[in-house]
Amino acid sequence: MSLSAALSLIAALGSLGQLEPLGEDAATITIEPTDVKFIETRWSETVIRSRPWVPRGRLATLGSGTRLVVRGTVESRDKAGCEGKPWYAVHPYGFVCSRHVKPSREPPGTGRALQVEGERTLPYDYVLVREDGVPMYGNDEEVRSASPSRTLTSGMSLAAGRTKDIDGVAYLETVDGKLVPKEHLGWMGKGSQWSGVAITGEVGPGPAFGWIGRDKTPVYAGPTKESVEPLEKLPYRRRVALTGEALTNDEGRWWPIGEDRWVEASRVNAVIILAPPSDVIRPEQRARGNDQWIDVDVGEQVLVAYRGDTPVFATMVSSGRGSPTPRGNYPIWAKVASMTMGNQGYEDNPYMVEHVPWVLLFQGHNAIHGAYWHDRFGQRRSHGCVNLAPKDARWVFDWVSPPLPEGWTGYLPGDLDRSVTVHVRDSGLPENEAFIQERPVGPPDREAERRKLEEAEARREKARSSEANDSSGEAALAHAPDADAPIQPADSLDPESMIDPEVELPD
Repeated sequence: MSLSAALSLIAALGSLGQLEPLGEDAATITIEPTDVKFIETRWSETVIRSRPWVPRGRLATLGSGTRLVVRGTVESRDKAGCEGKPWYAVHPYGFVCSRHVKPSREPPGTGRALQVEGERTLPYDYVLVREDGVPMYGNDEEVRSASPSRTLTSGMSLAAGRTKDIDGVAYLETVDGKLVPKEHLGWMGKGSQWSGVAITGEVGPGPAFGWIGRDKTPVYAGPTKESVEPLEKLPYRRRVALTGEALTNDEGRWWPIGEDRWVEASRVNAVIILAPPSDVIRPEQRARGNDQWIDVDVGEQVLVAYRGDTPVFATMVSSGRGSPTPRGNYPIWAKVASMTMGNQGYEDNPYMVEHVPWVLLFQGHNAIHGAYWHDRFGQRRSHGCVNLAPKDARWVFDWVSPPLPEGWTGYLPGDLDRSVTVHVRDSGLPENEAFIQERPVGPPDREAERRKLEEAEARREKARSSEANDSSGEAALAHAPDADAPIQPADSLDPESMIDPEVELPD
């Protein structure tokens, strides 16, 4: 192991180690010494728990083949969770059931979670389902018996593994081992090549710079375009300095980008630096030396990452359009290397996007994550999530503490007060409306989710009854033309009751 690799691993484990859950019951756990130095996970999803018993919340999930450093062993206190077998206490924290791992002679890997190879932008190749009714099979036997495990609809996307020939027909085998006829799929490309910028030097609060949001944006000598020829026209995504405060007149809002150089504010995604708002850095964070926070300005469609007062990175995003990204302060409640997103049980339109990369869940189903299906960053586009270009999503994911070591697939903070906060505001609204706490913090509320499902089932049942009434009415009319059969319209879906994971696929 090289010195740099060892230091990287130590830093990652050290950062995670600061987050080990505390509690009165910790003193009751006796860790015994063992000759086993390293273990390797055997299951596709192995769980690190905060205590060596079940039920107890998950702290992290690991993929198969992930190696861990062992601190010792703990005897099971009952048959739950590990069937009476011992637990391994592992670095940097937590406990793993010995049934789910095996001893190893090799130390943990030194990389980070979900790394990409070479010059690649994305961790997987992705394909788009081109039509409705495409079968997905779980194995070869299902293919041969024509018994699909599910049916895919147009617009769903899959993470591609390899091509497999079954009885002369080409199938795509997904990274999860599912089989789909290849003729119904189309490659989605390499992902957007857009990336934001690191911010260096001293940058105080106020307008800093911006990106041109429309091609051929005219630059004027003053904040007016009446009877004035533009000085020049700037290309799409050109970065420009903002040299003063915005000016508003009868023709709209304008940004100065130099001496006697003005552009319409509607054509710029402006980066406006903030001093840390109240409550974005909590005492529990500062006590551990972590002063990270993230500002998402949905009015300008930009994201800025901060350490305390200092901005360190900025880029453009795509936030919620039909379902706006909720304003408020939200500690990140889960960090997931990649996850498949699909419709909730209470949503009527089925969709699925496989292995969305570099996911930071900050409010309910809403997340900051990589988007491999579009290149419209700087414009509202999502169902509520904050889309980042893949390069930016990877940077932000790795930057947000704690960094996930190689093979780790997810991390769930035991205490949200220690977690990095996402500050969501809308600078396009009046000052008293730009920031409010619209939603509760943390994961989806189970009771609210259950209630939505019940409401959806009632709505669907009413729709089915309405359709049955319509059919019986039509039959009655066929036999009695003068009959007046009432028709009851089905209820429509209330979009305000939906909290969607982001799924906007290519046009």
